[in-house]
Amino acid sequence: MNILITGETGYIANYLYNYLKSQNSNYIINKRSIKNNFEDSMLTGVDVVVHLAGLVHKNEKNYVEKDYMNVNTKITEKLAKMAKEAGVKHFIFFSTMAVFGKVKGEISDKTLINPISYYGKSKLIAEGILQTLHDESFNVAIVRPPMVYGPNCPGNYALLRNLSIRTKIFPFIENKRSMIFVGNLTEFIKQLIEHRATGIFHPQDPQYINTMDMVNEIAKVHNKKIYTTVIGASILKICIGKTNIYSKVFGDLYYEPSLSFYADNSYQRYNFQQAIAITEGKGT
Repeated sequence: MNILITGETGYIANYLYNYLKSQNSNYIINKRSIKNNFEDSMLTGVDVVVHLAGLVHKNEKNYVEKDYMNVNTKITEKLAKMAKEAGVKHFIFFSTMAVFGKVKGEISDKTLINPISYYGKSKLIAEGILQTLHDESFNVAIVRPPMVYGPNCPGNYALLRNLSIRTKIFPFIENKRSMIFVGNLTEFIKQLIEHRATGIFHPQDPQYINTMDMVNEIAKVHNKKIYTTVIGASILKICIGKTNIYSKVFGDLYYEPSLSFYADNSYQRYNFQQAIAITEGKGT
């Protein structure tokens, strides 16, 4: 099977590339950057495209809406149409939880789609275009992962890691978040490829994450002890300094379990403790 992964330098793209290579010697896997341009020839003989390249939300303050529409919508449309014309059988598109907008608490199959960011809007429009291209010969799968974490991952996990290692006292904050370990996510993608699955998917880890538990677990694998206190949440919010980051890390946001069910959930290979140990270089 010939697989093309877009987003040559991306975190998930590199992890997926290495994972697929380790799983099946019959896979022919290539990574390509499509940042500037791409040509028809790169799709010759390709069976599956995993489209990970995109302009992400963390840089939104540096870009305007047109930038997001160009990268996340127009390039996706162009790539998908070229792929269909070239005879690609399966197109897997990485979308985002952000298509649901500023939702707090549980996301279920009844939750309205209402993106508020340029990132979320551009991804949702791309989803709609891809669904119109889907047919029996060109199968489309759309993946809306929650926050992804794993070894050397960028983003908010690094913030939590620093807090876990540097602090001895942490506010008692109970919350519930959907997250997914990169090892579970890449297994999920492998299964989508093997099953030539179609539809919209919302994978997540087998357990919801309580941010306080994550901080404690990270500290634990480094042989450190953190003491929790019922006071101090407001101080932590001030220290972080950005309300949106505080909300993303310490607020409630999670997928209802049935929304993430796929193939007996066999993609959830790692539980919370195993995932943190591997992420911190203390497990396999």
